[in-house]
Amino acid sequence: MSNALATTKGKMQNRLDVDPDGTIKPFNPAELGFPPMLPIELAMHLAPVPEICAAYNIGKDEFLKLVDDPLFVQAYAGAQEMLRKDGMSFRIKARMQAEELLKTSWAMIQSTSTPTAVRADLIKSTVRWAGYEPKGDGPGALGNAFQININLGG
Repeated sequence: MSNALATTKGKMQNRLDVDPDGTIKPFNPAELGFPPMLPIELAMHLAPVPEICAAYNIGKDEFLKLVDDPLFVQAYAGAQEMLRKDGMSFRIKARMQAEELLKTSWAMIQSTSTPTAVRADLIKSTVRWAGYEPKGDGPGALGNAFQININLGG
């Protein structure tokens, strides 16, 4: 098992990450247990599976475990559908970058050296990207339930 994958799986099991100085950090949900680009690269069929896995230092036994992982299977199916629907568009390339940048966002949010305003903006953006932001006209929408208009003159 590759070190990166073993570390990620260990974090997923423990749900905590401990710094060398003993500081406990929460589990980073951006870490899936497999490299986020792996399902996309496999769906693109740009190279044989063994070559793609070798690039990620994933052996045959480890790969066989991955193909039984429901999260990986779902990610692979999603990548296939995305490629079937959109092709290799600019939007897909941006999604691929965004997936990797979630790790940077998580690290910045968790870092006490990141300015509070930046951390708040990253948190708000993550909530919006995840689709958890309330819609303007549905239940839970922010704002008043009614409006009063006062017309003073003509």
